[in-house]
Amino acid sequence: MLRRGKKAKTPLSEEEQLLLYQQKLLAEEEMAKKKERLLSQFLKDKLAKEEQNSALNLNKINTQWRTVLREVKTKELHKDIEILSQTFERVVDCKDSVIK
Repeated sequence: MLRRGKKAKTPLSEEEQLLLYQQKLLAEEEMAKKKERLLSQFLKDKLAKEEQNSALNLNKINTQWRTVLREVKTKELHKDIEILSQTFERVVDCKDSVIK
């Protein structure tokens, strides 16, 4: 019985083998270049996204830091006002006593 669909392979000549080998090398080289381009593009996209996230996070951190600094400054100013108020009251009391 004959099997259908199978062809008998004929031996390739040396030129055909060389041509086939060159085509294979060319295809591998093209694939390597394509892979390198894809990797390069992926890394560029990843870097751009990372820089964008970095800028956004820096903005958030600066906003939070300003809030903390404002709170600290507010506490310092309240303390200074309290001290100045007490000093003022003491001076007023002292002058009142001199007047009386």
